[in-house]
Amino acid sequence: MSMLAVTRPEEFIEFLEDDESAHATPAERAWKVLIVDDDAEVHQATLFALRGVTICGRKLELLNAASSLEARAVLERNPDVAVILLDVVMESHDAGLALVRVIREELGRRDTRIILRTGQPGYAPELSVIRDYDINDYRTKSELTHTRLITTLTAAIRSYEQIGALDESRRGLELLIETGNQLFVPRDVQAFADAALRHLEGFFGAPLSAVFYGPSDGGLQGPGGETPCILAASGDYRELAGKPLSDVGNEALVNSLRSGLAARRHVFDTGSACLYIGRTHGKEALIHVDLSRPATELTLRMIEVLCVSLGVGFENVVLFERLRFFAYYDPLTRLPNRTRFLDRIDEELPTLTAGGWLLGIIDIVRFAELNDALGHRSGDLLLVEVTRRLQAWVGPDALVARVAGDAFGVCWRSGRETAPAILDVFAVPFTVRGHAIPMRARAGFVDLAPTPGGAVELLKRANLALSHAKQAGSQHWQFFSGDMESSTQNRVRLLTELRSALQQGKGLRLHYQPQVASGSTELLGCEALIRWVKPSGEMVSPEVFIPLAEYTGMIVDIGEWVISEACRQVVRWDAQGMPGFRMGINISAAQFREADFVAKTARIITESGVDPARLEFEITESVAMEDPLSVANQLRELKALGLRVAVDDFGCGFSSLGSLNRLPFDRVKIDRAFVRELTPETKEDCIATMIIRLAKSLGLEVIAEGVETHQQAGLLEEMGCQEMQGFLYASPMGAEALEQWIAGRGLVSH
Repeated sequence: MSMLAVTRPEEFIEFLEDDESAHATPAERAWKVLIVDDDAEVHQATLFALRGVTICGRKLELLNAASSLEARAVLERNPDVAVILLDVVMESHDAGLALVRVIREELGRRDTRIILRTGQPGYAPELSVIRDYDINDYRTKSELTHTRLITTLTAAIRSYEQIGALDESRRGLELLIETGNQLFVPRDVQAFADAALRHLEGFFGAPLSAVFYGPSDGGLQGPGGETPCILAASGDYRELAGKPLSDVGNEALVNSLRSGLAARRHVFDTGSACLYIGRTHGKEALIHVDLSRPATELTLRMIEVLCVSLGVGFENVVLFERLRFFAYYDPLTRLPNRTRFLDRIDEELPTLTAGGWLLGIIDIVRFAELNDALGHRSGDLLLVEVTRRLQAWVGPDALVARVAGDAFGVCWRSGRETAPAILDVFAVPFTVRGHAIPMRARAGFVDLAPTPGGAVELLKRANLALSHAKQAGSQHWQFFSGDMESSTQNRVRLLTELRSALQQGKGLRLHYQPQVASGSTELLGCEALIRWVKPSGEMVSPEVFIPLAEYTGMIVDIGEWVISEACRQVVRWDAQGMPGFRMGINISAAQFREADFVAKTARIITESGVDPARLEFEITESVAMEDPLSVANQLRELKALGLRVAVDDFGCGFSSLGSLNRLPFDRVKIDRAFVRELTPETKEDCIATMIIRLAKSLGLEVIAEGVETHQQAGLLEEMGCQEMQGFLYASPMGAEALEQWIAGRGLVSH
């Protein structure tokens, strides 16, 4: 098998050389020469003189006409006549000259060479004929000897060939310009492949049997990327479109494409060519084309330039495909992303709503923690494996998407009763890098139905159901209901109103619950408790708005406001002659975690002018035990400001009561739950008793909250509890009410 190297693109235009061997072609591609003469002997003599003659590597095909009318008919049947040997005097004295005008003007044959032959030069003077008529040579029949005839024909044919080459170059350049412009129009690989074959046929000027081989959709979609295939085919190969090489039964075609892939250049063989279009982002494209005849040097060079344009177009379309892919697909799992997921649902919603389909959001529980523990690469592999299991579970007709970092959207045909079974995907541990990793997930489901807002609204409802599933504890899934939506709308509205109240300083206020000494009326302190009253007068329970504030992070700003307001109130009471009792202030977990919490506290104390010894911050035990070492350092910084610190809700979360010894607390608050269970029968071995004993051993003061009965107060006093707080003494109240309460009960300040 012979291979022909291709010239470089920068060499593509030059005049053809005279070396006849460079133009060797099959014998059937003979030069057509038309003899036009009304003298039969002239025909015979010419045929005899030119028998077996080869010019520029090709034989001659002689055509005959006895008149101008016959000549016109022959020319209309043969558009590729190279040379015409034309008599002047035939059916009329100037029939030949009239035919010249027909050839040039009516038939448009500007490239055909016309050699005027005349036996009566008086009828057509040479000078005037050459001046007035578009002929290429003028000879008398008597001077055209055998040698002179061949010489004249050779010169004419070379001229015809060069004109043809120049015309081919011009047309090729026009096609290249047009191709270069149009090949930037397609925006996907398939459309580009179809356009490439069309332009190639236009370049050759005839239908072709050809194939375009390359990556489908840029080789990006699908879990493992697409297998390259024949994207477009024409002529004898038309039925091969869409097939990979493994399914192509044409051995010669397969070998041609593989040769091009291996060589990464154009490969020409007898009767065919494999054109290497290019390689970009690891993707390659080739065109195989059958050639009816060997290409000329000029054609090869033009093909080279055409392939450069095709290569640029291919790179452009692959880049566009990649950009589109990353806009609509997740690069890790190769699943549709949230945007594409919503688009697909909107596109198919009318069909899906009639078929009993569901939309679900599957959220992996604590994936972030797992990702941090195992490393991001393991986390990625885990997500890929989850993708594989979900796709296998719902089947090929369903739609699976990655809608968030650790959340998957699923749209599949399922009944409400069987839908939760999709969580069985997580029943078996996932194997990643040799490790068996157990995982759990929660899900929210919604029935696909025509909905104002379309897919966006449906996804929102599924997310609402998922949120309720996360709050449900043991229930790992929820179906959307209208109550969820109204509840969420109420939460959003309430949150907006709360933010407005905080910003405007209206509606938020502090109430105070007294803390008294056991067995006496001595007021030792009070706990500041935030309350929210709407402009309408409606009071919103802290159990409602505090979780909202914690969820949104607004609790930090609210907590700062509470500290400031409590400090200002202490200063106001001091100015009123009510000095003495301390102010207990609850500190949220989010507040305590702020890096500048201590600095903010110091600023508030300075600005308000409050005596810090009058303040006691209450920290829940759950916060205290998150990072005991860090918490201990921060508590010491607070105490350095002059504050006192109490541990609130003690007994609800410590795994070891001895942990209290490592934290610099001043006071322990017994949670109301342990006070509630206190009875004469249980007082000796109840949790409250153990807390009091532990606190005393550590030198800490003890206060019990939630005291509601005289029996509870008496038992706590017997056990050694020093302070009490609860409804038995007073409910939380405003500043003025507290002032009246103190005055009315004859309590004294400490």
